[in-house]
Amino acid sequence: MASHEVVYSWAVEYAKSGRSTCQASKEKIDEGAVRIGKEVDNPHKPGAKMFLWYKPAALFDQFRKGAESKPRIKAVGEIDGFDGLRAADAAELRALVEAELAFRAGLQAVESDAEMFEHPEGKFWSIVAAGNTTRVKWGKIGEEGQLSEKSHADEDAAQKFVDKMVKEKTKGGYVRKASPAAGGGSGAAVADAAPAAAEGKKG
Repeated sequence: MASHEVVYSWAVEYAKSGRSTCQASKEKIDEGAVRIGKEVDNPHKPGAKMFLWYKPAALFDQFRKGAESKPRIKAVGEIDGFDGLRAADAAELRALVEAELAFRAGLQAVESDAEMFEHPEGKFWSIVAAGNTTRVKWGKIGEEGQLSEKSHADEDAAQKFVDKMVKEKTKGGYVRKASPAAGGGSGAAVADAAPAAAEGKKG
């Protein structure tokens, strides 16, 4: 089973020096720049906690990947120190939070339309598009799995990405399943996926 990260709090501040490194982009955080801290257990000191620091944009980019239950910021009220930011910095951070919420809401709204696939080796994979964004989930059947969400240039680009990925997966042996919205449940295979899967195995 996948282990779940525990985040005790989120904090934002102006970097006190230029020594910290963004845990997402691996870039140095300049002194005086806005940085967001994620409070987690310190792996080197049992019982102690520590902050991991991020550049705001890099952190929100990282929210688009990982387990669906991965801790994410859902409101500026969750971020200690937000009220201490300068107006322009507060507005930028609020915009990141609101964009993330809108992005996630758009994908959740079409979740029942996701194209579902399973592999004979006990793996699942699914994809769905909402406007110019896509969400891909994958993992072992029966487990939560991982997800990757991304924005594309426009709706056409998002759909082309979906079509490309579906083609690759069916060639790799994945079999399409009826979506819950279609009333077939996760166990009903769509017939037209089987020939594609068979061709992929021959190649």
